[in-house]
Amino acid sequence: MPYTTTKPNGHRIHYFDSKDSQSDQAPNGLPIILIHGLGSSQNYYLPVLPTLQSSHRCIALDTYGAARSQSNGEPLSLQGLSDDVIGLMDVLGIEKAVVAGHSMGGTMVCMLAAAHPDRVKGVVCIGPVCPKFVKPEFFTTRIETVMKDGMEPLANTIPTSATSKNSTALQRSLIRELIMNQNPASYASHCQAIVDAKDPDYESIKAPVLILAGEEDKSAPLEGCQFIHDHLGSERKELKILDGVGHWHCVEDGERVGREIVEFCGGL
Repeated sequence: MPYTTTKPNGHRIHYFDSKDSQSDQAPNGLPIILIHGLGSSQNYYLPVLPTLQSSHRCIALDTYGAARSQSNGEPLSLQGLSDDVIGLMDVLGIEKAVVAGHSMGGTMVCMLAAAHPDRVKGVVCIGPVCPKFVKPEFFTTRIETVMKDGMEPLANTIPTSATSKNSTALQRSLIRELIMNQNPASYASHCQAIVDAKDPDYESIKAPVLILAGEEDKSAPLEGCQFIHDHLGSERKELKILDGVGHWHCVEDGERVGREIVEFCGGL
């Protein structure tokens, strides 16, 4: 799993590229860039990779300030973080790709599609955060908590509170590990980036879009997903609800998420 430094931000990014581990027979499908959400990492997508990489080249990155892409806790913006994705595509020689993002990453892929339509073939939003519906106090409280007590208080609560009633102990343990692997100051900078974010220009997005919403998702509820869907400028747009799933879609039902993405990409 290599590092690269992106332009123009100069951010050092850790990423996984399935091309590095596949046989000489490369998949023929479109490349898929996978962007995780708040308090997570590229490993969030491990449950969907077996389904995706048989037909697509998959690149999953640790967003700057998360996991192995360490930052200095400096102020960040979702637009700046999304620019890193274009920088990574440039490094890897990927002209056009499907971009998939979870939660905060769902906002980022919409920003990408709006700002760089020539680089985006399709968009998959998995439980996307809709800035219009963000309650700032929800994230400012998290900032205060992690800066005072570190990541453990959130790691002790989020794996249960943000998943469905059917989530398993193994699933919750993975989510806990993802959260514990965050630097508190960098996590706080991501929280502030969400608070400061404005709605992407949804109407300017013309690429096909698939939105996957968890039936029991309290962090990115259906109201926000429906708002995004209704304001997209795409001719082809679809909102699907995943039964019995909370906010950690790929962990809670990775096989179905993988199938939905493959089906969506097959029609591009």
